Amino acid sequence: MWDLKSPTMYTAAEQMIEQAVKDDIIQKQHLDDIRNKRMTTDRLLGLYITIQQRRK
Repeated sequence: MWDLKSPTMYTAAEQMIEQAVKDDIIQKQHLDDIRNKRMTTDRLLGLYITIQQRRK
């Protein structure tokens, strides 16, 4: 379950987004949003799918 209130899940999600930004897969705004607690679970799931598709 995607729960950003979980410290472990939050850290993993932040690292995933940070790496995707470094790899130029998504924009830095997404990283800023997760760090500023503006990321919803639905949006995070959508980003995860987008990142996985773009890596292929």
